[in-house]
Amino acid sequence: MIQRVQSLYWFLATVLLAVFYFASFAYIKTADASLNLSVWNGVTVDPAGSYEFAIAFWPLHVAAILAVLLPVVTIFCFKRRALQLRLSGAAIVLDFGLLGLAYFYYHAVAGQVEGLASLSVVYLLPLIAAILTVLGFLGVKKDIALLRSLSRL
Repeated sequence: MIQRVQSLYWFLATVLLAVFYFASFAYIKTADASLNLSVWNGVTVDPAGSYEFAIAFWPLHVAAILAVLLPVVTIFCFKRRALQLRLSGAAIVLDFGLLGLAYFYYHAVAGQVEGLASLSVVYLLPLIAAILTVLGFLGVKKDIALLRSLSRL
């Protein structure tokens, strides 16, 4: 049962969230430096400048790690469909929370620095992962409905 189509959806969601974890999701261009925001490194300044931020990125870091691991756990709970439904729902909520946290950190850093701030396309990856997780959720519901219809016969 691990070769179901929803397993593919959850795997793709995991890959997208891993890319979000390592890639820069926002850029801020100032007069003398370029700042990159990512979950993995926090704020990196190129070239190294005298920017100091009093922002702890660990909540975003922990949320991103949980968002990456939750679809993987969901894939391997293939014998327990009710648990897959609950884990998928939690993953959807976590993906939207990750979007909100990333925007919060983007807004907080952009508010401390004078410059042109922009979000990257990478910022949308948790949204796409949430859509894929919803597709996996619907696939599990369809499997449950199929098994119930077969048990009536």
